[in-house]
Order: sequence, then structure tokens, then C-alpha cells
Amino acid sequence: MPNEENLIPMSQRSESEVRELGKKGGIASGEARRRRRSLKEAADLYLSLPVTDRRRANKLLRRQVDPEDIDNQMAMIAGLADAATDGDARAAAVLVKLLGEETPPAGAQDGEVRIIDDL
Repeated sequence: MPNEENLIPMSQRSESEVRELGKKGGIASGEARRRRRSLKEAADLYLSLPVTDRRRANKLLRRQVDPEDIDNQMAMIAGLADAATDGDARAAAVLVKLLGEETPPAGAQDGEVRIIDDL
């Protein structure tokens, strides 16, 4: 298990050691980037597939969604909208963020909740 005594700062390593560690880090970074890209492509493919559940497809048709637009992505958006209208604040926040209408309060950091007492 690593601890303070086992750690050697890069400034105290030889040039070849630093180069080798940098090379290993670059290779690992490339592998992680390829994995993320592959995962994103798989998610995009799945979300573009048509809805196979008849009840879910009929529900979207009743909401005036064009039949060629009914896919898993549309079903997911409809589910988020349902949850948001039922009072789920997280679903509402996701929809607002997807629409690009999110304006964080001044000084607020990403994901931070600010409670304003105006009584």
C-alpha cells in the first residue's frame, strides 16, 4: 500500500524514469479516451433504435409524436418530462439543462444547491 515514504517526487527521478512514466500515462490516457468514445457510440446507437414496447410507442403516438421520431431517445425524454411534471426536481433540472436554459446563480458552483431565505 502506498504511503508518504514510498512516493518519490518527479523532480527527484531521473530523466529517463520521468519519460517512461509519462509514456505509460499517455498510453493509459489514450486507452481511457477510446473506451469513453466507444461507450458514447454504443449509447448513441441504442438510443437511436426504435421503441419495441407497444404500450410505450402508443403512449408517444397519443402525444402527437411522429411515428418516425419514436425511438428510445424520445421515450427517455418523455419519461423525464413525466417525472418532471410529477414533481421530480432532478428530472426537471435535466430537462432544463438539455434545453440549454440553465442559468446558475451568481457564485454557485456546478451541482450546488442554494437556499435563499426570503421570509
